[in-house]
Amino acid sequence: MSKQAFIKPSICLALGLSLMAPSAFASVPWVGSVDYSQAPSALGTEPTVGPFDTYDFGAGVTLIQLTSGSTFNGYYQTLVSGHFLNNIGINVPGLDISGTGAGFEVTATASFSGTYSNVGNLSNINYTSGEVNVYFDPTSNYSFTSDTGFDDGDAILSGTITGGSAFIDLTSGLGVSQLELQLSGTDVFSPNTINGGSALFSINLSNPDLLTGITSVLGQDVAGGGFSLLSAADGSIQLTAVPIPAAAWLFLSGLMGFVGLTRHKSTLNA
Repeated sequence: MSKQAFIKPSICLALGLSLMAPSAFASVPWVGSVDYSQAPSALGTEPTVGPFDTYDFGAGVTLIQLTSGSTFNGYYQTLVSGHFLNNIGINVPGLDISGTGAGFEVTATASFSGTYSNVGNLSNINYTSGEVNVYFDPTSNYSFTSDTGFDDGDAILSGTITGGSAFIDLTSGLGVSQLELQLSGTDVFSPNTINGGSALFSINLSNPDLLTGITSVLGQDVAGGGFSLLSAADGSIQLTAVPIPAAAWLFLSGLMGFVGLTRHKSTLNA
């Protein structure tokens, strides 16, 4: 076989790899571990947790403030109550979820904006923008009633809300919310390839055990000007990743392999 006869299919195969590469960069479920002892304010005794793919939240508080007849701003704060892999909880030594214990805590906050419309007893919500953060704190000190302790730790995961929607049945006070997130983690995560997540929450407008006594959320006054809506929200974030190092390595390895074969074949046919 001539050089040209072999080089042409090699080029075609290499081009085929390049065309296939973008699909390898699509988001996939992230599975990894988190070493809380590597957070900036850690005591150094915190555990490494994993593998896991989902942060599970305890019941948190959401405040919605209407800014017009069709737009709103929202604020949310909660605690991480568990780490899950394939819907199975993982034991996390030292994680305190009471806000008053001796262990460390992991909390989350979000601020967001969107639009809404009411059709009968249903309220339809669309999220248009927002920010979200997950914090590590070596001291467990969060408090819903005093509106403190949720954002005073190290931000280990941060990002934006890129979209999502929700609906609430105003008769029952129950609803569901789904959000898409663009995220980036810090070196506490391994592999540090988190690029997003999908969050799902249940909404409850009537939860006296949690909502009674709450006067503000993330510094926003519940009784401030205009109409405000306070609710409990319980949910989780399933993390996603882009396997850039692996995809790039496989592509380059395949390309170099074809180059090597081409050179070898060319030498034989010289």
